[in-house]
Amino acid sequence: MKKTKLILLTTFFAALLVASCKLVQVPKFTTSDNLLKIELNSSLEDVVQTLGCNPYNMLSSQVDGYTIYQYKYKMVERKVSPKMINQRGGEIIGTDVYNPRQQDLLLFFKEGKLETFITTEGKKNSRADIKLANTIYVITRDRDSYTLEVKVPKEDSKKASGFLKK
Repeated sequence: MKKTKLILLTTFFAALLVASCKLVQVPKFTTSDNLLKIELNSSLEDVVQTLGCNPYNMLSSQVDGYTIYQYKYKMVERKVSPKMINQRGGEIIGTDVYNPRQQDLLLFFKEGKLETFITTEGKKNSRADIKLANTIYVITRDRDSYTLEVKVPKEDSKKASGFLKK
């Protein structure tokens, strides 16, 4: 009888332990500190080594030679006792933790070399167009990806539309 109770009790605690170890699936991410180490004209292999993981996704490979890769990254913050927030020295004590919010990093490669990169937070705070190889592009986002489209100046688009109408 004691042996049966011991087996049942052991089985119960094992099931409880397994149930409490719920796994959560999250994408691989890099840190904002690693973003500072990225160098322009690097190859994808160099960028992967610098960021410490492979791209999260390849968003676009375009006819004009651009390939857009997406990374996920998180900001490192400091967890500090509320009593120390406004105290001198409070800025250097505490524990480093990741902010739970993931952010996007878009890398623009041309002919295998990193030409530029932008974070989605940076994109929100700036214009939607960028200049690459003396051509102005507009970064557009549809439901699942980002693309680069050549920006046509307004006067050129009027000429083009007038040309098409005739």
